[in-house]
Amino acid sequence: MELSEFHKQYHWMNGLHEYFSFTGKLEEYEIIHKALYHDNWYRKRDILIDLNNMPGSNPQHYRAWINTLLHDKLDVELKPQLVANLIRKLMREDTFMTNLTRFINYFVEKEMAAMCPDLGDFLSRGQVKSKIWMVEELEKIIDGSLGNVIFYGGWYNFVAHFLFEFFDLKKVYSVDWNEDVVDPSKRLYLDEVNAGRFMPFSMDVNELEWKEEGGVWYMDWDKRQESIDAWMQKQNEACDAKRQEIIDDWMSKDSNIAKVKQGVVDKEALFDEIAGDDLRASYFENKEEVFENYGWRKIDDINLVINTSCEHMDNTWFDKIPEGQLVLLQTNDYFENEQHSNCCKDLEDAKKKYPMQEVLYEGELDTQLYNRFMLIGYK
Repeated sequence: MELSEFHKQYHWMNGLHEYFSFTGKLEEYEIIHKALYHDNWYRKRDILIDLNNMPGSNPQHYRAWINTLLHDKLDVELKPQLVANLIRKLMREDTFMTNLTRFINYFVEKEMAAMCPDLGDFLSRGQVKSKIWMVEELEKIIDGSLGNVIFYGGWYNFVAHFLFEFFDLKKVYSVDWNEDVVDPSKRLYLDEVNAGRFMPFSMDVNELEWKEEGGVWYMDWDKRQESIDAWMQKQNEACDAKRQEIIDDWMSKDSNIAKVKQGVVDKEALFDEIAGDDLRASYFENKEEVFENYGWRKIDDINLVINTSCEHMDNTWFDKIPEGQLVLLQTNDYFENEQHSNCCKDLEDAKKKYPMQEVLYEGELDTQLYNRFMLIGYK
């Protein structure tokens, strides 16, 4: 692979450069970055020596790492999982790199490698810088636990890693409309999922409801239909039993039996009259009131709402949040991106679009490609 093509496919290594700079591991990562991204043979030599000195390396893995370093000389097909695994090994099992390799391997194991997202989309230098910026400013504000955090438009949720690493918190809920991101994001945070601390699920954030009894609620449509079906069956059975009771009571009288036998009374018409539509209506008259609460499920009491994807959605999600709720949001002025439907021209525009009762932080970040705006405060 030509170096220019490597830069195109693996520009997410620049995002990792920002990440390791923030975590204080830049010196170790620089060797890898120069070896691969800049094709520096002196640094490749250093890495080969390092790999050779690592105890207990699996020969098969060792060969794969050498193939990754020398791919252009050995005519080896380079794949994201090979690059990520090499970085993971050389960065001494850094938590995020370990999770990232699990994430990539999710698609490989399921023979869906072609469906693995471009890591450059969420590990671009601008994306990583904006998430680091978020963490740095949030640390200045939060004293104690973050409590329960919900991400709106969480996608695969790379940023949740920072919360688990640098904050005391209870649970992270990640909501995204795309159901295809749920299982891969679980692999990204496998330990946290197993501990019940990371819970991704798919739905439109605009359909979340903040109810008076507290917490965020969502409509579980499968559960709703299940509850409706069960109620309808119960009412139908009760109605049929009552109808039969009325009929049996009427037929228990000899005079009525005689009327039926003599043809004076049409049995079916009579039964409809004494146990028909009016009876059925009485059993189903309040069904809309009953159905109103079916299917609603509580996510949790939420301490912090985070939305770093405001440019991708209208303001419905924000309008539904109750007054006094702590919110962190990011948006941008990247109008040229066709996926952005709700950008802001500047910070003042963002403040008008998302009014807060109390702003704890406001600022902007120049990512070189666009400006990113952030607000933290109580709505």
